[in-house]
Amino acid sequence: MLTDPGGDGRYGGYLPEMIGLLGPLLGGLGLFMLGMAILTDGLKLAAGGALTSILSAWTRTRLRGLLTGTFITSVMQSSSAVTVAVIGFVNAGLLTLSQAMWVVFGANLGTTMTGWLVSQIGLRLDWTALALPLVGLGMLAGLALKGRPRLGGAARAAGGFGLFFLGIGVLQEAFSGLDPQIAGLPLAEAGLLGIAAFLLAGVVLTTLTQSSSAAMVIILTASAGGALPLELAAAAVIGANLGTTSTALLATIGATPAASRVAMAHVTFNAVTALGALLLLPSMLWLSEAVLDGVGILDDGPALLAAFHTLFNLLGILIIWPLAPWLARWLSTLYRSEDEELARPAFLDSNLTGTPSLALRALVLECWRLHTLSLDLARLRLTAPQNGKLAARENSLAELAVVIREFLARVSTEAMTPETARALPDLVRAVHHSEVLCLESGEVFGLRRPVAGDAMKPVWDRFDRAVAKALDKAGNADSFTDTRPSIRRAFVKLKSALLEALSEGRAGVREVDASLALAQRLRHVAEAARDGRLRLDPWLDEGGLAHPAAQDPLPS
Repeated sequence: MLTDPGGDGRYGGYLPEMIGLLGPLLGGLGLFMLGMAILTDGLKLAAGGALTSILSAWTRTRLRGLLTGTFITSVMQSSSAVTVAVIGFVNAGLLTLSQAMWVVFGANLGTTMTGWLVSQIGLRLDWTALALPLVGLGMLAGLALKGRPRLGGAARAAGGFGLFFLGIGVLQEAFSGLDPQIAGLPLAEAGLLGIAAFLLAGVVLTTLTQSSSAAMVIILTASAGGALPLELAAAAVIGANLGTTSTALLATIGATPAASRVAMAHVTFNAVTALGALLLLPSMLWLSEAVLDGVGILDDGPALLAAFHTLFNLLGILIIWPLAPWLARWLSTLYRSEDEELARPAFLDSNLTGTPSLALRALVLECWRLHTLSLDLARLRLTAPQNGKLAARENSLAELAVVIREFLARVSTEAMTPETARALPDLVRAVHHSEVLCLESGEVFGLRRPVAGDAMKPVWDRFDRAVAKALDKAGNADSFTDTRPSIRRAFVKLKSALLEALSEGRAGVREVDASLALAQRLRHVAEAARDGRLRLDPWLDEGGLAHPAAQDPLPS
């Protein structure tokens, strides 16, 4: 039976004392988290556009991405801020998934700097006398320098730094009161069950606070008195490292596919790291102690845990390094959106480039797919109400066009049959017309239909029908009808009617000018559809396209 410092031999004897310490524990944790938030926000203001510049310029190789993520997170003390920035870059197309992965892995390593700050500075110095003036002066200077964001941000960061260490001081004092109670528990004999329990405790702490740094501070301050066995504290550190993935998992709810993949890379890395650290727990603790002895750092509990946190994240990087290409390929298959599926070629395969006849057939099929998808996008834009989601479809089709062009370039470097040599220019032009069709329909999508009175409605309807017929004819694989003459006639009649309405005072200059601009855009859409179909016409039989199944329309 456990002995109670109060002498009654039951746990309940010191339960009121533990409840009394709950206030200081929560208060210290709150001060620490508030300090972290102010410190991070202040540093982001002080940095200005530096974060963007560094991420865009220093992530081209895996090593540079790793070092960049480590450096930025070490300075900003927030892996979440770095991860959010990385996700934004991936969504904007400025970073690939592979580049983003290594920045995130580096952020995991950089966040271990918190443990070193706490163990080497926060727990060794009496910060109370310095922290309070730092908080006051930093926040006052931040308010006074509102008009100068960088200097004001630096001042706020100084205030946050003071709160950071003030919170550590409060936590340390609170946990020092718990040392006798912790020492009275049979933790040393807990074995594997105790390791599992403390691992879970670390996960729960990080999940509840949504901050691995906050969980680390609790663990380090709890271990400072030596009452908590190192193996159990180390298990809690692993749990805190694993628990930080809860933030990433929450971020995948309603997130873009790119954001979800970056978050899943974070989860995978932390899971691999946690598994490696658990399997090698005694060896990693021994190595941590050896490293501290080697560099002359006092190997007390908090310092040993800080070294352990850093070393097992390094272990995770060593494990994931050879697996990264496979991981990136696997992640790219997850969370695929409907629009991203459109960007993937359905018929092109690099193995076909050595067989000209098969390569030509695949190219014709893919060019026809791009053509019909572009037609469907144009129809949606001409008939549907304003819908911002269609811009994502246009981006997907632009990506598909790039893939087709790259395949065309590879085919052109191989030995070609005369037939393939004749087809390539037409296929290149067909891809170009599909791009024009997407762009021009996007311009129409942004224009409002001007009102020119009831007398103009029949003329507009006739022109709209001519455009719709041109799109339908351009999507027919069985036969081709040149619709340019009918489009030209409808356009000329509409133009004449608009100018007549202007001369008779039935429409104003702005109204007629806007109508002509819209009509011209619609004419370009119809002609781009016709021109793309014309370029593909000689080669449709080569692609086996004389049947509807070859089409892959956009959903409405």
